[in-house]
Amino acid sequence: MLHDTSSAIGDKTHIQKKADLDPVVDVTKKFASMPNEPANDLSNEEEYKSLASSTTGSFLSSPRHSPVSTTTESEEEESNLLEKIAESFTSPLTQENLTIQSQLLLNDFRRSLGENGISMVPSYNLSPDGSEHGQYLVIDLGGSTLRIAVIDISPDLQRSRSERVHIVLEEKWIISNEYKNIDRNFFKFIGSKIMEILSRQDLIKSSSLIKTGMTWSFPLETTSYNSGNIRHVSKGYTLDPEVCGKDLKFLLESILHDEFGIKIDVRSVMNDSVAVYSAGSFLDDKLILAMVLGTGFNMCCPLNADAEKMHKTKLIDDKLLFNTELSLFGEDLCDCLGTKYDAMIDKRLQNFKHHFKPYTMLDPEDNTAFQPNELLTSGRYLPEISRLIMVDLYNKKELFSQYTPEELGKILNVSYDGFEGELMCFVDENSDYEEINKKFLDCYGWSKPVEKSDITKIKTITSFVIKRAAFIVANSIIAFLKLLSEYNTDNNKIEGLITIGYVGSVLTYFINYRNMVLDYVNTNEEVKKLGCEIKLELIENSSVIGAAIGAAFYSKD
Repeated sequence: MLHDTSSAIGDKTHIQKKADLDPVVDVTKKFASMPNEPANDLSNEEEYKSLASSTTGSFLSSPRHSPVSTTTESEEEESNLLEKIAESFTSPLTQENLTIQSQLLLNDFRRSLGENGISMVPSYNLSPDGSEHGQYLVIDLGGSTLRIAVIDISPDLQRSRSERVHIVLEEKWIISNEYKNIDRNFFKFIGSKIMEILSRQDLIKSSSLIKTGMTWSFPLETTSYNSGNIRHVSKGYTLDPEVCGKDLKFLLESILHDEFGIKIDVRSVMNDSVAVYSAGSFLDDKLILAMVLGTGFNMCCPLNADAEKMHKTKLIDDKLLFNTELSLFGEDLCDCLGTKYDAMIDKRLQNFKHHFKPYTMLDPEDNTAFQPNELLTSGRYLPEISRLIMVDLYNKKELFSQYTPEELGKILNVSYDGFEGELMCFVDENSDYEEINKKFLDCYGWSKPVEKSDITKIKTITSFVIKRAAFIVANSIIAFLKLLSEYNTDNNKIEGLITIGYVGSVLTYFINYRNMVLDYVNTNEEVKKLGCEIKLELIENSSVIGAAIGAAFYSKD
């Protein structure tokens, strides 16, 4: 059922930084002339959309012209196939387009805030000031793991905030898919693991009232800062009728008391992006946004309540934290960034008809969710897009010519696992041909070395796929900076050097990806007008530290 993963998962692969190798073809083109100062308040959105669609770059990225379905008629055109594909990915990536697309995304944020939907969910505000302290039990239920921890936050204000936070004990268990049914027995299982942890430490006595923070990675019908009704689950879980609609705090406290004889006091409940914000804002008082970018894409931002602009169901406090399901946004990007390779994953990425708003509803034509931002930026899809390009080049006899189809079976035929994220990261970040060659041979069991020209081509592919993803992440950040400046007029946080906390393997290990996001944001003229510059800061162990900080924040006298 569950597998103990408390031991180390192995040494991280050493990644050598890019030095003398830069094989990427520079094919970025300027678009047609654009307005120098697009209006912040978009009164004519159709005009803005027209501007966006007029800057779609080369014919290869146009929804009407697939980059591969266009038949090449000469050997010269065939030899330039990779360059044409690269151009289709990179030519739309201009600062002009970034300004336009961020404005369109801002408009979607405004609409979402004005509706009773789950794409921007409010939570009670958290504003740690550094005085938080105490000992806390933490429960973190994620998509595939359960973590239980005991955390001690020292009251010693002479020490740095990071030094004051100490994880006394932490364990993690993997939850197999067949056991992802949330019912009373599931909470009993959580209770059994809590008892294991409490028995192995002396800081928190099981006989005392135990202050507890919880990270709950599913939407809640929020009723207070430390409670909410369980209505929906995702990530492969099912919700049993016996707990559907029940208060999470009451369920956990009552089951632990009745089954195990211990008393816990749940002081805070938050989701994973709010936990990043909670931990990050305690550790860094310049933090204004929190981002989760791994298999999905979420952002947490603080906004002042506004009865005129927000739906009444969102007005739960004067100051709010919004968890934004960024995966569901980005439909306007399809018009200028979509390629045939994206359409192989989801056909709507290249020919989206704009017949519904993905962040408000399922596609009425097939009752499926459409997640453009996630499909173009996340760790699950970037390697797959790269693999599809490699397959196309192989079929055109421009890649891996020394290998048989049998030797290439995994790359050619295995979706999502045929070219894994770890290998993509290694290729993109490493400048040593021999190391890359060895990695390929180890991954695929090949006996023949990879040709240097093929490694160069693969590095080119990973580079422009990541570059486009960085553009899209930057687009989301810029839209949020605009949103913050629009709603939070009573503070001066959007000035100077500000911090965006993040978690997720994508930005943690893809250094080039992270640096390109920073470059796109910090060179954008509208960001400069706001008078700010961003830095990205990894918030380690955010789900447990954030829950502890939340519990401490709401335990103050």
